[in-house]
Amino acid sequence: MESAEQIKARIEELEAELSYHKVQSDTLKISVNGSFGKLGSKYSFLYAPQLLIQTTVTGQLCLLMLIERLTDVGIKVVSANTDGVVLLCPKKLEYEMEVIVFDWMLETSYTLERTDYKALASINVNNYAAVTTCGKIKGKGVFAGTGLSKNPDGSIIFEAVSNYLAHGKPVHDTILNCEDVTKFITVRKVNGGAVWRGDELGRAVRYYYSTTVASDECIHYIKNNNRVPKSAGAKPLMNLPNTIPIDIDYDHYITEAEKLLCEVGYART
Repeated sequence: MESAEQIKARIEELEAELSYHKVQSDTLKISVNGSFGKLGSKYSFLYAPQLLIQTTVTGQLCLLMLIERLTDVGIKVVSANTDGVVLLCPKKLEYEMEVIVFDWMLETSYTLERTDYKALASINVNNYAAVTTCGKIKGKGVFAGTGLSKNPDGSIIFEAVSNYLAHGKPVHDTILNCEDVTKFITVRKVNGGAVWRGDELGRAVRYYYSTTVASDECIHYIKNNNRVPKSAGAKPLMNLPNTIPIDIDYDHYITEAEKLLCEVGYART
């Protein structure tokens, strides 16, 4: 019979093994998704539009079949995209839901993973923040944070909303206590270059909202003097400082966070 220490060591070993396979799985998923995307590119040797359509249409029809079966028994479908569905399922129908999903997986050979949410706030199907039953935040789109694939866009706003949804933390607490300047900045591509107060800024502009800039003052396009969208009251920050600028317009970020809360169905904090 194994001792408590041996059992604990075995559990840790299994967790490490599962963690390794999760990383391996996510890596292979990127490769597979990238290859699938090339099916629609006529410049790729993988170009095969008939396979692209066959894959997407088959998956969508199968998902619609699942949605139909779930709604027929009274389970509400909140949203769905190409590879998943969000349900609002009463406790009394949970077993029936599991039976329907299991039968569907047997028929289609697709595998579904289940994640339980205790809260879900969405702008649309591709931009949402979900709080799992264990308190973790799952974000997609604007709520997923910044990365190599998209430019920063005031991520502190979405972080503040996520913290409020998950932990009830007032949005102003998150924003006022943040000391990472990169979470306040927005980066925007400006074709032909931008100008602010006579200084040329280049074609990639980084800025934050400042209390020292008038609310109607904007960054402009060099070529036609048009205003750069969403730059009213913004101050360029082309070189990142080591400390937070003292003129950050915290009220602007708090107001935007509260607007976003209203947009996803929550009252103002």
